[in-house]
Amino acid sequence: MTGNNAPGQTVLERLHKKSISAKDIANQFWCEKQMELNYLHGTKYTPAMDKGQAIHAAMQVEVYKPLTVEPASFSDRMYKTAYENIMTLNTLVEKRMARELKVYGSINGYSLVGQIDELRMEDGSVVVVENKTTESGRLTPKYTKPHQVQAMLYRKMLGEIRSGEYGYRNLDIYYKFAGMQLSEGFRKGLADIGVKPELMGVDTIFMRMFDAIKSMPQLSDSIIINYVSRRTNDHVSDIRLQYDKQGLAGDITYAMGYWTGQRQAVPVPEEDKWKCKLCRFFGKECKVWWT
Repeated sequence: MTGNNAPGQTVLERLHKKSISAKDIANQFWCEKQMELNYLHGTKYTPAMDKGQAIHAAMQVEVYKPLTVEPASFSDRMYKTAYENIMTLNTLVEKRMARELKVYGSINGYSLVGQIDELRMEDGSVVVVENKTTESGRLTPKYTKPHQVQAMLYRKMLGEIRSGEYGYRNLDIYYKFAGMQLSEGFRKGLADIGVKPELMGVDTIFMRMFDAIKSMPQLSDSIIINYVSRRTNDHVSDIRLQYDKQGLAGDITYAMGYWTGQRQAVPVPEEDKWKCKLCRFFGKECKVWWT
């Protein structure tokens, strides 16, 4: 296994991260060892990943065109995220669907971030939809478990924002929005598309973003995992499940054991070593099941 943290060093510091993503936690249920190695050695983008991102981008513009003003600073990028979140939430009312919504939250005191693929209106309630690509279409429980954990986390995060358990004040402690200043070029670009000066503060736009999430219709306990063929872009299958708060709490407890430094990254068990042949670290940085 990878070595322990240096004295006084947290797992996040060792992985050069400031927050945990919902996808990180989901990937722990595919192979925790692989998730860690991707941060230690850098993620290598594959044709399959590029294909998946292209499918997501195409699905996004079906309902909303992202902001065209290019950010020049971290503050600009944060503003752009909140602005696009508000715009995509508008499509939830107009088109009964929203896509690519970035969400924030916390878990055991750690900052948690994620990007929801899709929200869909069904019977007056908002359903979380996770869109995944697949090569074979063989959707076994071990294959779908990470996707289910990811979608459940998104449902949890949205619920906590809507209930007021997590909101602007929590995120402001982390980012200190009032101290963020937009670049002049970005401000000019916003003015050119009609954004009023009083809405050009990073703090202001994030307050509005949280208000927009809180004012959404009620959340459904139904969650959908939508599988699309990586080869043809055709729909393969849907898995519909119910939000399981208790089950998710157990998954979080297990996952956080790694992030809090209570244990090292765990490789897949022997019965799942078939996954190793799909991993670029197999036989190199990781030789757990190398023979």
